[in-house]
Amino acid sequence: MAGRPHLKPASGAYLRSFQQQQQRQQNFHTTTPVNKNSISIVHPVHHRIRYKKNQLQPAYKDILNTPKWDTRSHLFRPQYTQHSRLEEHYNSTIAPDLLLANFVHDERVIPGRKRQEWDGSSPYHINRQKRAPAGSAVETPEIKPRTFKNIPALKAIWVNAFVREAVRVNQERALPTMVMMQQITGKKPRPVFSKSTIMTWRLRKNMMVGAKVKIQGPDMYQFFATLVEVVLPRIKDFKGVENTSGDMFGNVSFGLEPTDVKWFPEVEGNPDLWPNLAGLHITLVTGAQTDPEARTMLSALGLPFVGKERLYNVPSLEALEVIDRKRGIIYKD
Repeated sequence: MAGRPHLKPASGAYLRSFQQQQQRQQNFHTTTPVNKNSISIVHPVHHRIRYKKNQLQPAYKDILNTPKWDTRSHLFRPQYTQHSRLEEHYNSTIAPDLLLANFVHDERVIPGRKRQEWDGSSPYHINRQKRAPAGSAVETPEIKPRTFKNIPALKAIWVNAFVREAVRVNQERALPTMVMMQQITGKKPRPVFSKSTIMTWRLRKNMMVGAKVKIQGPDMYQFFATLVEVVLPRIKDFKGVENTSGDMFGNVSFGLEPTDVKWFPEVEGNPDLWPNLAGLHITLVTGAQTDPEARTMLSALGLPFVGKERLYNVPSLEALEVIDRKRGIIYKD
């Protein structure tokens, strides 16, 4: 201290404050940082930047207050600039025809098949689960009157792929299939993992065995138009989708073999990139209440159907009125 006259001995208060500051720095996990940008580690990672609007210039204040769809907003994302031809055809032609074909005057709600209560003839019926619906293994929704609000429409398309080589050889064999599905659909697929272990199939739990992707919006119509106008007509042995395909709720499913997938323009243009193709399982999710209505709408969009029509035992209005009269319910005209 004698050699450095400009330095003064530190006081006790200064030492205590310096020690407290060091202790706070050591225990940084118990304190909250001040004036620092917070980072979220939850996927997807977003960097939340803190700013004070009162200190910004008037021009920046207006930009921050503009909605996302405005081109002046910093969050604006340019998307589709043209309408889909198939979607425009549905809105202008198919939807009015479906409303006219399915409309029924004085139509009322047709109840679905629901679980039934036990008759109470046995003491074991108390607190017992309800019986299965009559004539069906699962519950069915009610069929509402057809109006302009529930016209059958194509809602979404699910595309699934199972890669057999991913189970037999290596899980990485599923990655090219995911890239191929992304090229075909325009959406990023999600991997599919096994849920159980089956030693006979050499299958272990949490193995990547395939991929799936959900398509909606303009990409959905683009994929459907490519499917019915380019891919299916070029398949020699394809006669049409079976009329028996359907899950009773307006959804239609069918499959494509690996030899059929090669007719997609994205795959046909680069055959050397896809040496091992996998089959696709396509599910068309519609807003129809019954399978016949869904098949009618899809056939109008260009998807061919073949085979005998399968109709479900849906009670008519006259049959419902007879059941209601037996229950003591009388309808007045």
